Amino acid sequence: MRNRSWITIAAVGLVLTAGTGAYVLTADGEVAVSSLCTPPASTPEYVAAYAPTVVIGTVAGPTRYTPDTGDPSTGVHVATLTVEKTLKGPQQRDLDLSQSVTRTAQGTYTTAEPLYQPLVTGQRYAVAVLDRTQDGGRWVWGAERAPDEAADERWTAAVDARAILPTATCDDTHTITAPPDPG
Repeated sequence: MRNRSWITIAAVGLVLTAGTGAYVLTADGEVAVSSLCTPPASTPEYVAAYAPTVVIGTVAGPTRYTPDTGDPSTGVHVATLTVEKTLKGPQQRDLDLSQSVTRTAQGTYTTAEPLYQPLVTGQRYAVAVLDRTQDGGRWVWGAERAPDEAADERWTAAVDARAILPTATCDDTHTITAPPDPG
């Protein structure tokens, strides 16, 4: 999916969420809320199938962190990856990669998904990369430390598997039946 499509989907989701929030705050009765679904990213095969580019390389320092304006503990971590091997997509050299992360009190970064590890300077990773962004960088779709040949083989096999992504189903509707507290 192109960057413009993702931006459109995100904008529609934001408007729907804001509208639902406003309705919940001002209306009595029953409200159903649903969230946006994304392709599965639970296995290297799924991550590799969705991303147009999969590479193995080492993060060259320094990295940068740009906090979100509403919550400075979350933001975008930007790192440069020096590519050693291109497993899928066009040959690459250095990639400027953007990654959504949470900043810890210790100044390190964390993410919730095991196949979306924060990129650390000097470490070697297998990285699934989404298409170019408007500023010329790219977004990380998946990242896993790749310290040895076994990790290289794992991601090579994941790319070679050419997994077929299951149809995304969004059966995550939550119904709120209590009226808002007038407070």
